[in-house]
Amino acid sequence: MSTLREELTGAVRPTLYSILLPPGWRKVAPAELASEDAAAPSLAAMRAAGRPELILQVRGMLSRFRAALRDSRAFDAYLPPAVDGVMLPAGLLVAPFVLPSGVDWDAAASRMAKGAEVERPEGTETSMLVWRRAEKVADDAATLVGRTSHYLVPVDEPDTRRALHFQYTVLVADSAQIADAVDTLEGLGDLMMATMRWRPTPA
Repeated sequence: MSTLREELTGAVRPTLYSILLPPGWRKVAPAELASEDAAAPSLAAMRAAGRPELILQVRGMLSRFRAALRDSRAFDAYLPPAVDGVMLPAGLLVAPFVLPSGVDWDAAASRMAKGAEVERPEGTETSMLVWRRAEKVADDAATLVGRTSHYLVPVDEPDTRRALHFQYTVLVADSAQIADAVDTLEGLGDLMMATMRWRPTPA
């Protein structure tokens, strides 16, 4: 159970979990995403190739990650591999969550979803609540669509008020031509979360 101090401050004890990653994906410290050097090699490659839309894509992705880090106190982050020196426009963040007093999990998820439909996926070994949101990001060079899948996973313990909040984001060009590729990249989030398991806490 969480303590009063944890509930008031939002600080919670580390909760151990495991998740299987696609080939090439890696776990990084969230602070790495906040560094201006995080995407320097990719940005240099895109400038050399004359791809301003990809530069916007990467900068937009990192901006979203940094905002999520500020808002959620994320403690784990996962990034895909680079292809030809360019970052794939996706990533997964993990943050703690404490259920507010007097609110159940469905109500909490509905508040966080801000009008998006919340579902409980079938066929997952670990119980979770899922919702998805999309928004556009644009400048003079391109229009991008950011799609974020949220997975709220209550800790497997009696009367728990603790959870982990996984955020999987894909940021891509707003184009019907790449819709299938986007759906495939977005589906990786569901595949990864289907493997999410709680690990025993060491004594």
